[in-house]
Amino acid sequence: MRRVSRAFVASAVAAGLLIAGAGVASATSIAGGGSSFQGTFQATCAAAYTTHTVTYVASSSGTGKKQFAAGNFDFAGSDSAYSSTEYNGRDGGYVFVPIAAGPIAMAFNVPGITSLKLTTNAASKILRGEITTWNDAVIKKLNPGVKLPSNNIAVVYRTASSGTTENLSNYMRANGEDAPGYWKTSSTFTTANGKGAPAGSLGFATNAQVTAAIKDTKYTFGYADLADLKAQGVKNFVSLKNPAGEYVLPSAASAGKFIAKQTNVAEDSGIVGLNFAASVKGGYNLTAVTYLIGDLGKDTDQAKAVEAYANYLLTSCGPKEASKAGYVPLGGKILTVAKAQAAKISN
Repeated sequence: MRRVSRAFVASAVAAGLLIAGAGVASATSIAGGGSSFQGTFQATCAAAYTTHTVTYVASSSGTGKKQFAAGNFDFAGSDSAYSSTEYNGRDGGYVFVPIAAGPIAMAFNVPGITSLKLTTNAASKILRGEITTWNDAVIKKLNPGVKLPSNNIAVVYRTASSGTTENLSNYMRANGEDAPGYWKTSSTFTTANGKGAPAGSLGFATNAQVTAAIKDTKYTFGYADLADLKAQGVKNFVSLKNPAGEYVLPSAASAGKFIAKQTNVAEDSGIVGLNFAASVKGGYNLTAVTYLIGDLGKDTDQAKAVEAYANYLLTSCGPKEASKAGYVPLGGKILTVAKAQAAKISN
C-alpha cells in the first residue's frame, strides 16, 4: 500500500486542512488533497464514508495537481484542468471526474451593511484596484439609499495556484464591458486581473484563510467558495448581476439553475466547458465545477478504492449532502459523463 510521507503530510497540514474519514479496519487507505474549494464537501463525505479510509489535505488546486503528478497522492482535487506542462512524473496517465459544482461568492465586511449589489464591471474594478473606496460613485449608483463609508476597500485574494481564481478569471473574461480586455485566464490572481495586487490588499493561500480574513477584518472584499464562507460564519454576500439582468445572491439553488443549463461536457476528458455568459433566469453564473483526479486504468487496491470513493461522491454523498453545504450535486449529462470517467480509474 502506498503511503504519503509523514514529512509531506506535516507540511500539507501546515498549509491547509487535513481531513480524515473513519473507514473500517480492513479497508484500503487512500490519501488525496488539493482544491480547498471542495474541502468542505470532502470533509462531509470522507467523515461519513465507511468502505475505505480517506484522508484529504485541503490546500489548492495547483498543489493537488502537482502532488498527484509526483505520486504523493492517490487522488487529487482540482477546479481546473492540467495545463500542457503541469502533469509529469506519474506513470499511466490520469482521469478527471466532475464530482460537484458550487458558487464562487463575493463577500464583504462593512459595518452596518448587509446587502450589496454589483455588476461584473464594478466587481472587476474593485478586484483590479480601480475602485478603491466603499463610497465610490459606481457603488453608490448601484446601491441607492445605502450609507456607504469612505473607508478604503481591502481586497482579499488567493495567492496560491488556485482553480477558484482561474474560474473567476474566466467568468470575468466572459462578462462585462471592460473585463474581457483586462482579465487573463490564470490560476494566479495577480496575473489574472492584469494589474497585480491592489494597494492594501491581503493575500492568502487557501479559501479557508481568505474567508477567515474577510470575517475578521473590516472593510474587506474578497472571493471564495460559498461553503467555506458559510462555514466561517460569513453572511454578507454580493448580489451579482447576471446576464439575464437580475441581481442574484450565491446559493446552491441559484448555482444549480446555472449548472442545469451547462451541457458542454467533453466525454474524453470529463472537463465541463462552462458558458459563463449564458442568460439563465435566476441563475448565479459565477459557479465552478470541481473534479477528482484519479489514475487511468490501474490494477491496484488504491485505484479501486479511489474509484469506489468517486462513485460514492457522485451517487450517495453528493445527492444527500452537497446542497446542505452550499454545493450543487451533479445531474444530467454531467453526471453521466462523471460516472463514465470514474469507471476508467481502475481495471
